[in-house]
Amino acid sequence: MEKTVCPPFSMNQRTKVSKQWQRFQARCPVDTSLVRPMIHASWERCRRANMHSGSLPLCPIDTLALEKATVVNRHLVESAKRIMDKLAHSIHLSKSVVTLVDTTGLVLYASATSQDLDNVPYGMPGRRCDESTIGTNGMGLCIIEKKAVHVVASEHYSSSLHYLSCSAAPIHDPDGQLIGALNLAINTENFHQHTLGLVEAAAHAIEEHLRLRSLMHNNKVILEQLDEGVIVLGGDGVITNINPQASKMLGLDTQPTGEKIQAYIPSSGVLQSMLTDRTAFHDREVSFDLRRGKLVCALSCVPFGDAGVILTLRGVKRMRHYAARVAGAKAVYTFDNIVGASPALHETVRLTQVASQSGATTLLVGESGTGKELFAQAIHNASNRRKEPFVVVNCGALPRNLVQSELFGYVAGAFSGALKEGSPGKFELADGGTLFLDEIGEMPLEAQVSLLRLLQESEVTRLGGKQAKRIDVRIIAATNKDLPSAVRNKAFREDLYYRLNVLTIAIPPLRQRDGDIELLTEVFLNKFITTLRKKPLQLSDDAMAALKAYQWPGNIRELENCIERLVNVAQGDTIDVADLPQNMTTETNQQPLADITSSPVSLKGFQKAIIQETLRETNGNLRRASTILNISRTTMYAKLKQYRIEVETFRGA
Repeated sequence: MEKTVCPPFSMNQRTKVSKQWQRFQARCPVDTSLVRPMIHASWERCRRANMHSGSLPLCPIDTLALEKATVVNRHLVESAKRIMDKLAHSIHLSKSVVTLVDTTGLVLYASATSQDLDNVPYGMPGRRCDESTIGTNGMGLCIIEKKAVHVVASEHYSSSLHYLSCSAAPIHDPDGQLIGALNLAINTENFHQHTLGLVEAAAHAIEEHLRLRSLMHNNKVILEQLDEGVIVLGGDGVITNINPQASKMLGLDTQPTGEKIQAYIPSSGVLQSMLTDRTAFHDREVSFDLRRGKLVCALSCVPFGDAGVILTLRGVKRMRHYAARVAGAKAVYTFDNIVGASPALHETVRLTQVASQSGATTLLVGESGTGKELFAQAIHNASNRRKEPFVVVNCGALPRNLVQSELFGYVAGAFSGALKEGSPGKFELADGGTLFLDEIGEMPLEAQVSLLRLLQESEVTRLGGKQAKRIDVRIIAATNKDLPSAVRNKAFREDLYYRLNVLTIAIPPLRQRDGDIELLTEVFLNKFITTLRKKPLQLSDDAMAALKAYQWPGNIRELENCIERLVNVAQGDTIDVADLPQNMTTETNQQPLADITSSPVSLKGFQKAIIQETLRETNGNLRRASTILNISRTTMYAKLKQYRIEVETFRGA
């Protein structure tokens, strides 16, 4: 076990070490119980380097290297200067020098008088104090050992330094990497064993300053990168920190740090309440009167320190766009996703492409399952609103008593159960983008009035509110109903119909798209073979003929679900007629009702055909079908079971 050697603090110990240094230079055996191991190892390195142990000539000041190193280590130098000057001032001893070196031993800065530097010329900035230049010394040894060290008197390798004693401590950056060393060189007669502790404390203070500097820099970078405006206020409203986004929202060209926020947001009861009460709240929609206009934002307040607050300002429109994204308000389909080669489809695509270049309200009409939303998304993605929200509202799925609050939003306390901060409606979420009103024919009459006003005025008023808000929304509506008939029956407002009927585009049903069934079948077959990880399949000619002959009341949605079912249940490599659903192979499903009634069929066959035709006309709505047929729901269910009729087929589900 290596023996611990005490540092030569006393005169007696220094004398003993001096004799051992002389023996070492004379190449005589050295008593290692008197010389510390790291000192002896340093002497050995110096000897192997053929370093002169007598008086060494001063190395020249490397001005160019000093300029470059000062730039590279500017944060280290700036953080160390003040602490070094305080350390040098606290010692109150002449002929002492506090030096800062980088990891190469180059002196970056010295805190000392010119007379002291004359006494310790190696402390001059620009000179090198590494071991390979001046032999064993505090700075060089600290960099090698990467720990605090002291080199006393004759422990220096060069005799020209024996009058000095050095205490050096390493300095690390916030990541723990060695970036330099702090050294105190002093005449040996003034050296004290606690000197190293002072130097270590100073080095630690420099490291803490660097850490705080890095933290402040990182915080500043983070604040500058935030999309939200952030303002840190003192107890009296003095701005202690503000990021560029907040300055922009307040309409300022400069950073008003040190000024009072009241100068920029005058006469605000909300602001005064925050500074007085310091009560935390989040995303409260407020309106501030500024010098250059009005700021409407979502404001959050968090108490900070003893009397300050941190304010976060979020642009309302930006928040609504985020909310729309979270709610899935994004169009993913384009015209490239529309499959088909029939003339009817080509004409529809041409018209919708024309509509995409216009901001006019567009009405898409077509049977259920024809792809009206796909066309709506394609129109949006081909328009100049493609980067804005695409919000979908299924008018038929909204509860009647909540239609207006969902579409137009509501203010705080508008009704029982309302959120205390209120909520924007779908129109506000779609501001700047496109609102797709699916199943517009199902919208209640009372909501139609509000929709008509919005289309006329481009303003929306929240439920329970008084203030109208300007919005910019392109409306695309869709329906599978006969709106002119609904207007005649007073189920749809005539004035709203004319507002919607600016660009009306009919989406053809699948049975009118010659040749597209084969194309779509191939697309869906490949899709489900891949997603379901099935072996390759193909349809027989008879199976394809049956698909082409079928009327497809559920259109493309029904075809897609049919192919998915076939891929799941197929036993071999080929899908045949026997694999198709029974209703697709029944003759009554492949001819119009007029043909059926003129054919010699049984009473049961006629009943089955009547039920199927009625379900087709009502899109599988059992209540409406039962009313038309003048039978009870119970009887309807019994007939469905008797004739093995699958209602989902007619719903296109």
